[in-house]
Amino acid sequence: MNTKKVALFDFDETLVHENSLSYLFKYLLGRKPLFFYLFALFWDLRVYRGQLRSLIKHRLYKKSLEGRDAEQVYQAGLVSAAKLSQIKEVVQQMYDLHEKGVEVWIITASPQPFIEGIVAQLKWPVARVIGTLLESENGKLTGEIGPECQLEEKVRRFNLTIEEDALDYCVEASYGNLPVDIPMLDLAQHKFFVENGKLDPFVGN
Repeated sequence: MNTKKVALFDFDETLVHENSLSYLFKYLLGRKPLFFYLFALFWDLRVYRGQLRSLIKHRLYKKSLEGRDAEQVYQAGLVSAAKLSQIKEVVQQMYDLHEKGVEVWIITASPQPFIEGIVAQLKWPVARVIGTLLESENGKLTGEIGPECQLEEKVRRFNLTIEEDALDYCVEASYGNLPVDIPMLDLAQHKFFVENGKLDPFVGN
């Protein structure tokens, strides 16, 4: 079996300037401002223990996803794609690697079906998306999510995919943000980070 080369890309603030998650929430929740759904958090003591960001995210997941299905999340990606600002230098790297026969994967903390919808709409040459998985019951989303696909979880999910599919891959290049994507960057021979839309090599510690 020949070893296949793969390039790994983070999504938010790597391939696009924005954090795309807000577009998912706005699509599913409608016109009301997102803060409308957060008033109950003021009575949650965890807010005052430094957990505000995590609580906001999980409450919006619950409100927007509960009772829906994965196809609606995918549709949100299709609709949101045109609203995102691509980081042209990084996207061009993605196309260049694809032209050289390197398989392009996106590994992201955003929900997997949402990013799959965006990728499909933009017609990017992406072979696989690995993202945060959404929990479901009886065919409907519960509003809960699996482990967020970030930090070391990106590496775990990548290795799990390789193992489950019995793939023979080497990571040619990886692209992400610092410091959160360092574990993923360290999988690659050639490492790059994106900061404020600018692409630079990552030399490590």
